[in-house]
Amino acid sequence: MNNYMFYLVITTSINNRFGIIDYEKRKTQYLTAISETLQNLPAEVIPLIVENNGSRSTYLDNFSTKEGKPVKVIYTDNNSYIFKNKGINELLDIKEVIRKEGIKESDIIIKLTGRYTVKSAVFFETLSTDSSKYDGWVKYYNVCTQQFNEYDTFTGCFALRCIFFVLWNPMTIESYKSVEAAFARYSKVCTARICKMDHLGVECCFADDFRIVSV
Repeated sequence: MNNYMFYLVITTSINNRFGIIDYEKRKTQYLTAISETLQNLPAEVIPLIVENNGSRSTYLDNFSTKEGKPVKVIYTDNNSYIFKNKGINELLDIKEVIRKEGIKESDIIIKLTGRYTVKSAVFFETLSTDSSKYDGWVKYYNVCTQQFNEYDTFTGCFALRCIFFVLWNPMTIESYKSVEAAFARYSKVCTARICKMDHLGVECCFADDFRIVSV
């Protein structure tokens, strides 16, 4: 019996500052992607949605798991902070979820960009099987070239034991060309036992042109 929990933290930003600004399109993407992801989520994984434009009622409040349990939404104010990379805002959101929900350092957090769709349970099943052997599950991959790259990572979906989210200083991301490069570096120096993933079963939709890529 594991003495740790599994959490899926779905990051969202209804009023985005990066990529194409299209409120209705973004709403449709969130509603569609999150709904399908939740249908592929095992019961032992606790889903949480984080949204960073302040506390209020939104369309994100109405999701339920396939078992019928309502999905909690944590609202933050982190989109009000201006950085050159939205990855910093996302990491601040995850850290706030950890604090507010009392997630333990040994627990495992799966980070998923809310407009991306988990198309099968394969990634969750891999985590469940190998959770005692590893602390992180990462795909070293450049989504633009669609090729393996040990200095780049796919940050739309990855998993880390909570302690390594806690130890990651968001401000270090500013020193890199991208959050993907920053996370690739951090994953190699943070002492986490990393499982290098080949296939995540995730369909991603890029914010800058709505291009669809399966990862």
